[in-house]
Amino acid sequence: MIALYRSLTSGRQPFLHMLALFAFMLAFLDAAYLSPLNSRGVPGDARNWVPTAVLVFGLLSMAAFGWKFYLMYRSGGDKTKSGWSSGLSLTFVLLGVYMTGAAVDHMTFFSDPNNAGKADAYALGAKDIQCEQMVLVRLTSTGADYRCPVSLTLGVMSSAPFVPWPSYLPGHSRELKTAIEAISVEAYRLDGK
Repeated sequence: MIALYRSLTSGRQPFLHMLALFAFMLAFLDAAYLSPLNSRGVPGDARNWVPTAVLVFGLLSMAAFGWKFYLMYRSGGDKTKSGWSSGLSLTFVLLGVYMTGAAVDHMTFFSDPNNAGKADAYALGAKDIQCEQMVLVRLTSTGADYRCPVSLTLGVMSSAPFVPWPSYLPGHSRELKTAIEAISVEAYRLDGK
């Protein structure tokens, strides 16, 4: 919206800005399997591209707005005119740091795809978890680390939904690990392999 406003007031054609914004919006929605153009559904082993997009845009935001702030600071021009611009640039640098940190946090939590995913703790009978929806789970040697989403969840249909901090409550459960291992043993027994 800021780019559109600036292009309208500067006399430039806003068409290219709007086209780029629309393309980025469609790419983000397609990564989250929410695109109106997505007729293929969500496959069971779907990769969640939202954390990758958040990481890339976080790094781009830090680089672009950090460079802009550096140039404004180095120019030594009129500080009263550049006050808002430098403040906004620093704000977007900090937002880029947050986005990058949230994406890296997600990627480290799901770093071992064989021991991480999502589960319904209530259906598995883990009574030590008070979460009314699915939880993100990572199995460890002492139990299962979990995250209970409380507000924002992107890529819900994938095996690794993106729940950025602070929109989850973390915890550790031995019962959840025991239940997951019991189901894995039963599935292995039924499969006969």
